[in-house]
Amino acid sequence: MSRLNEFLNEFGPALRSKVANAFSPVYDGLKQGEQEMKWQNRLKRLLRQPYPGQSEAILALCKGFKLGLKGLFLVAEMGSGKSMMGICASWLVCKNRSRTLVMCPGHLVDKWAREIMETVPNAIIVNMNKPGLKDVFSLKENPKPKGREFWIIGKERAKNHYTRRPATVIRMDLVSCPTCGVHLTKKPNVKHRKPVCPNKECRAPLWQSNNERLRRYAKSEYVKRYLPKNIFDFFIGDECHQYKAGDSAQGQAYANFVNRSRFTLNLTGTLMGGYSTNLFYLLYRLVPKRMKEICEYKSSMSFAEKFGVIERIEKEAIHAGAASIGRSGTTTRVVERPGISPLIFTDLLLQRCVFLRLDDVAQNLPPYTEHVIEVEMSPDQKDAYSEFENELITEVRQALARGDKSLLGAMVNSLLAYPDGARRGELVEHPYKVNPLSGQPLVVASAPQIEEHMLPKEQRLIELVKMEKSKTRKVMICLEHTGTRDLIPDIKTRLENAGISVLVLRQTTVKSEKREAWLRSKMKTRNYDVFITNPRLIETGLDLLEFPSIIFFQTGYSTFTLRQSSRRSWRIGQDKDVRVYFMTYLETMQSTALSLIADKLQVALAVEGNLSDAGLTALAEGDASMMIKMAKTLVGQEKTPEIPLGELFGNIGEKNLQADTRLDAADSTITKTEITTIIITTDDGREKTIVVEKVVRGRVQLQPESNQAVAFIDNTDIRFMLAQGRVTYKGKQIGHYKKNGMGQINGKLIQIEPDPEQTGYLLLELRKPENEQIAA
Repeated sequence: MSRLNEFLNEFGPALRSKVANAFSPVYDGLKQGEQEMKWQNRLKRLLRQPYPGQSEAILALCKGFKLGLKGLFLVAEMGSGKSMMGICASWLVCKNRSRTLVMCPGHLVDKWAREIMETVPNAIIVNMNKPGLKDVFSLKENPKPKGREFWIIGKERAKNHYTRRPATVIRMDLVSCPTCGVHLTKKPNVKHRKPVCPNKECRAPLWQSNNERLRRYAKSEYVKRYLPKNIFDFFIGDECHQYKAGDSAQGQAYANFVNRSRFTLNLTGTLMGGYSTNLFYLLYRLVPKRMKEICEYKSSMSFAEKFGVIERIEKEAIHAGAASIGRSGTTTRVVERPGISPLIFTDLLLQRCVFLRLDDVAQNLPPYTEHVIEVEMSPDQKDAYSEFENELITEVRQALARGDKSLLGAMVNSLLAYPDGARRGELVEHPYKVNPLSGQPLVVASAPQIEEHMLPKEQRLIELVKMEKSKTRKVMICLEHTGTRDLIPDIKTRLENAGISVLVLRQTTVKSEKREAWLRSKMKTRNYDVFITNPRLIETGLDLLEFPSIIFFQTGYSTFTLRQSSRRSWRIGQDKDVRVYFMTYLETMQSTALSLIADKLQVALAVEGNLSDAGLTALAEGDASMMIKMAKTLVGQEKTPEIPLGELFGNIGEKNLQADTRLDAADSTITKTEITTIIITTDDGREKTIVVEKVVRGRVQLQPESNQAVAFIDNTDIRFMLAQGRVTYKGKQIGHYKKNGMGQINGKLIQIEPDPEQTGYLLLELRKPENEQIAA
């Protein structure tokens, strides 16, 4: 790996140049033509204007549609204004008489309507999220739009269809086809598919609508079956990652709307969850012709073999006796692992995606940091967990030897849950076996109740909350176990006993579309210190600026939910540092799960161009690490050293380097050089006087009103902030400096000294002479 790093360090500039020459952007903000200027003028006619960073993304999307692309992705960080950009793209792409369809989570329908009314003059809003089919009937009767129409529907309303039941008859005491009478081996399953008669000459449907349940018809299905092609000029699929499943009803609803729209814009803050197949069905619904050239529908593993990371597991049976020439006793199982291939960018994503970070839109956002809090279990808790784990693993191994995998899920869930619920114990029952004596489900393993009033993780949680409260910071606590293993009562009681006021949001507390208003009214009524909820309830659409500190007492399996919910308070309008804590018990399944989540998260961030080693991603150790390391080396980043987690997360700012902040990005920034001597510290700690080349990279201007300074890098739009010895870029620390002006930025030695020609200071890079190793 060291030789690979040396190669990439030496030839990195040449490789970057090759990539830049091979892929010319569709839209270049520095080279706007006549069409772009027209779009800019049209944007000025809106009731509110997008930010400059948003405008760049909007024009890039419109340029893609102008060149004939039918479907595009806007992958923008949570809180960057995706809905605003989607509305503006529709405004530029569609004519004055046009029809735009928006499919979004149900609780965001009213929010979308409000944003459209605040942005588009004379907009006609149609709420499709109401029961009944009157609105889609009107589309068939009046297919031509009356003005600039926006039709909004929740994904649940779009997908909800009538339920099915089997359509069979009983003949000679056997289940049979009602059309041809052929006998069926079993009653047809109509839950996930529409079965047909196995008789090739018949093929009659073996299902019918169930008139004993809700009598409804999916609006997306009506649009697909009865409305003409391009009935919608523009389709916005909000939170499109939720439509990624191959056999989900909302995924099919999304596909129906794509097929009846002229252009499709997908909005998401989390394009993928760590696996290449997260994109498979989404792309197949958006660009089916291109995907058919790659592999067949339902062949997601073939897609993973080309664009992801797969693992082949061979299992060889041990037979007694001599070998024979019969069939092989080896079985092969193929599973997908977290990871992506760079080919997915060149073949599928680069030409269809616009990536936008929140700090591209709002450059003065406060810092966002993540911290992993590892807690040691109490002695009794640790002994009980260890015994429970050994007992459960033994049972699972015996079951696997018999080919029974039914206990795997129970093992993982129980080992994740027991440390947090040790006071109530844990019981693992077999999913289908029963005790022959009692007739009750067979008990596989059990863990005792631990009589401890305060578990270590709960104590650490209270300490964290008190620390944040002392700094007048409100805290949101995210819990996964709010149902069967409900932890909310225990956590709420212990926080209140510590003098902390708590507000709780459950699934049944208030309807999803009214959650934001309910929360705001509650916060106005009483000054709560802590807000407890399940992260799935707040992962989309909610602005929780009141809670700059977020604590994940437990983390689930979904990187989509994790990323979305962790960014609820880091968005435009936030004026406090945002801190996110992930809590876990040491040497438990919780720590293992957190590392696996980090693997998926690292891959997901890499797809979006974020190669950070900070926060949760620092725990990643998966198969994608080699690709990530090479990418980091190529863009000038360094892998975080293997040090204890406490030290790691205490110094993550120095390692969170971004490719677009390199001090030596281009020679065009050089305006003046000077050869001089300085005293440096070598790797062995000795001081040495050497000759260096001073290269002027930019100028520093003081800002007395804010007690900081701004470094303007020559011939670029890059701005570094300097304050209290720290150098930051877009809220992330990328270097430091001392009182004498010496320091470093992205590993490059720098010096700040007065400008002899005018007021202010110069930012100088001190180039290393050959064969000298200067300590950073």
